[in-house]
Formats: sequence, C-alpha cells, structure tokens
Amino acid sequence: MRIFNSDGSEPEMCGNGVRCFARFIAELENLHGKRQSFTVHTGAGLIVPEIQEDGLVKVDMGQPVLKAANVPTKLASNKYDAVVKSELVVDGVTWNVTCVSMGNPHCVTFGTKGGEDLQVDALNLAQIGPKFEHHDAFPARTNTEFVQVYSPSHLKMRAWERGSGATLACGTGACATVVAAVLEGRATRKCTVDLPGGPLDIEWREEDNQVYMTGPAEVVFYGSVPL
Repeated sequence: MRIFNSDGSEPEMCGNGVRCFARFIAELENLHGKRQSFTVHTGAGLIVPEIQEDGLVKVDMGQPVLKAANVPTKLASNKYDAVVKSELVVDGVTWNVTCVSMGNPHCVTFGTKGGEDLQVDALNLAQIGPKFEHHDAFPARTNTEFVQVYSPSHLKMRAWERGSGATLACGTGACATVVAAVLEGRATRKCTVDLPGGPLDIEWREEDNQVYMTGPAEVVFYGSVPL
C-alpha cells in the first residue's frame, strides 16, 4: 500500500488508510461476518490489520520509535532515551512536546509550558499547525497532535498532518498520542481517543511494546477513474 497526501508528498504510512484498505479487501472478497487478517507492506514496514467479527478493524501498528534521531527530531532526548515533555518554542510561545514515530513522525502536545490544560476546540489549527509542521526541530517535517485529557483512559485530539493539514482523523497520530500520554504519566495504556471523525480505541501493550488501533471503516461509494 502506498499513500499520497493532498500536496502530492508520500508519507511512510497511514493508520486510517490501512483500516480502509482492509475494509476494501474484505468487501472485494465478500468476507462479511468473517474474521480475517492481512499483511500489508508499507513504507514503514509490515502492518497487520484484522477485520473483526463485529465489523471493526483492529490493526497491529507495530512498536513506537522514541529515539530522537529516528523520529526524527533535533530535540535532545531527556527521558527513557526519548523526547518527553521537552520544550519547543513556536512564535515565541513555549510548548511542552513529546516526540514519537509510528513509522512517521509525530509531535504530541498537551499544552504550553506553565499554561492551563489545552482546550483543543479553541485552537486555530490552520494558524498554528503549519508552524509546528515546518519547525526547524523536525528535519522531515512532522505531524502534530494537540491533545486534551478527559480522564486517564479518555483523550480528545485534533491533528495537523504533514502534507495534508487539518484532518478528521489520524490513526498513527492517535497511537502516538497514547504513547506520549503514557510517557508523560497522563494516561493508561488503553485509551479511547476522540477525533473529529469519531473515536478510536488504542492500546499500547507493555508485554510486547506493540500498539494496537481499533476502529470502524465503511464503504462510501464505488467508482472508476479513466486512465
């Protein structure tokens, strides 16, 4: 599977795209009501989605990458050999950020240094998002997740995606958000993440370090494109 952003750039992988791809294959193969898993080759490596009997798609998203040079970010590691609650100055404002790669780079923030808890609906995402994406701290640009904590198992997130801007959902971003929330001591390893397009269930398993994403995927329409 290859993915292309709206600006024509090609990301390593797309979590929501994998779910949609698995649903597409299931529809083609008439796998309704049957449990079926696939191995999908992506730019980030092998990803394994599974169509569950309840129709939801569960995806083994692999292990998070935390080492700064591999995210990549120029911010220095400061905890667990990772960038956790580090300071990033954007337009003169200092944000606390945690950096995670889920095969693609993510910068997760729960708010500014010394500021109140983030209210994500109040953000002007179109204004602040590009300044994170193109910040010098991120040599490959970055996806950015702005997160509000409802409880240790319930988070709300808005994403500014590298190459696509504000989107209704970001699967890899939801995974990175839960990893970041755990590293910062804000959440448990199993969370529901609310996104504008709907909720995703994310689990970062301690026993194998794997991240699992579960959510819906639905057919919208069929069509053809003349070449």
